[in-house]
Amino acid sequence: MIAPVFILCTIFHYIPLPGIALAFADFRISGFKEWVGFKNFQYIFNLNFFWDAFRNNWVFILLRYIFIFPSPVIFAILLNEIRSKIFKKAIQTISTLPHFISWVVIAGIFISILSPKTGYVNYAIQALGGKPIYFLSKPKLFPFLFTLMSIWKEVGYSAIIYLAALSGIDPELYEAAIIDGANRWKQTLYITLPGIKGTILVMFILSFAGIMGGLFEPIFVLKNPMIEETAEVLDTYIYDIGLVKAKYSLATAVGLFKSVISLVFVMAANVFSKLLTEDKKSIF
Repeated sequence: MIAPVFILCTIFHYIPLPGIALAFADFRISGFKEWVGFKNFQYIFNLNFFWDAFRNNWVFILLRYIFIFPSPVIFAILLNEIRSKIFKKAIQTISTLPHFISWVVIAGIFISILSPKTGYVNYAIQALGGKPIYFLSKPKLFPFLFTLMSIWKEVGYSAIIYLAALSGIDPELYEAAIIDGANRWKQTLYITLPGIKGTILVMFILSFAGIMGGLFEPIFVLKNPMIEETAEVLDTYIYDIGLVKAKYSLATAVGLFKSVISLVFVMAANVFSKLLTEDKKSIF
């Protein structure tokens, strides 16, 4: 059963590793020219476009931890309060379905919904006396729109693990809290959240492993020239200079720089987990 995963990782992760050497070489379409050491890194570090993409990456990461990460926790707690099993299962199923839809399809859905001419959102705005808004042409608005799309796509699926953790809380704790006069808010604050604290902590630490990734596909299908200043991230920047402009060495240098940052965060997460877990053991 592990053979397919092992083969997949070997082909796409281990066999390409020697390609890292391109970051220290002058490699073009015509082939290898010469070793240049750290000149590729010096070159990209002097490019404003690179630092713009790097900054945008952190904007999306910050929004991810402020809005996207807590959303499944809140959704799971709210879903757990529903007493009707049929209604609860229906909501859970509907909210999970977007996870299995491709970002290409989701981009098409939201582009249609937010269209200034045919979009339902702008129909509502005009019906209320307003003027159409070109949502996907406003650079400052795009990071928040993307965050909203990400929440819609992943909140139901990500909430599954928290719902499983909630099912493990002893119901007698709630019964005792009700007898003591605790309302729903206090029950959530003093029973529910402490009960799933360990799961939240583990998911938070594990998220560091892919902190710099997961942005290429959604950003690539949603990006347009009008919002490029806030939509360009390192992954799309690597694609542009590597595959579009055929500057393979520079693209490899940017990719290696991104990988080093991810490695630093994984190591930091390992140390962080030792400090916060009850048994003082790392999770990696």
